Amino acid sequence: METALVIIGMLLYGLASVLAVMSMIRSGERSERSTLILLAGGVVAFLALMVIRIFKADCLPSFNRFDGLTWYALALSGTYLLMKPRRCSRGISGLLLPFVTVILFFGVPAMGVPAGAPPPNQGIWLTLHVIMGYAAYAFFSLASINAVAYLVQDHNMKKKKFGPVWEHLPSLETLDHFMSRLVGLAFLFFVVSIVLGFLMVHQAGDVEKWFTDPKVAAVMAAGIMLAVLVHMRANADRHGRGVAILTVAGLALVLFAFVGVPLVAESLHSFLQIRAGVGGP
Repeated sequence: METALVIIGMLLYGLASVLAVMSMIRSGERSERSTLILLAGGVVAFLALMVIRIFKADCLPSFNRFDGLTWYALALSGTYLLMKPRRCSRGISGLLLPFVTVILFFGVPAMGVPAGAPPPNQGIWLTLHVIMGYAAYAFFSLASINAVAYLVQDHNMKKKKFGPVWEHLPSLETLDHFMSRLVGLAFLFFVVSIVLGFLMVHQAGDVEKWFTDPKVAAVMAAGIMLAVLVHMRANADRHGRGVAILTVAGLALVLFAFVGVPLVAESLHSFLQIRAGVGGP
């Protein structure tokens, strides 16, 4: 059952990605509606898969590579679908969906890999810490995709390429405004997640061990970049191409903190499971 849902979900995401790219290049409302239907189907398939895994394991799987990347992809897809009615995200599916599909594809080989031992602090606070973290990742990733769209539109305007891509993507002003809002939301959720994490670490009495952890250090670096972006966007003269480039660079740092650190260093913060309702502060 799980394998079938993964295959169905990947096929739907793959088809949605192809249609989204075609829609951005050629434009057309019909293909855009079909893309949304396929994306919603892919979200439902992977969400059903994760519900099955929760009930099978009697826990909330969250930090082996498959589960972590799947939740990240679902958070990003869900955020995009919620923002879609506002039209400020018009056209970016051609950039977003291939990215999400690659994320899911990278996680699939680890589907059968068992997660590590549960962490010492568990319960509702850890669950909230994880949810807030995924929300921050999703909002910032969507901001970075908008930054890529901004750079594309900026290039098209300078080169006077006013073709289907120019027409399909939002205006530079809309993209810049949307980026600013998304970065602010990402920073808010990030701060909440970090505060919850600090409280749990303080209660556990392992402050020094966690503060010197490679993944925690990488996450803090990503948080500092988020704070810098929020500060820059608070100034009226700090917008445009330079801030968009920094936002895209921030996505690379976020992905390294989320996925790259466990591949190059041992971390206490990687490949864990959260047992729902057990212990906790």
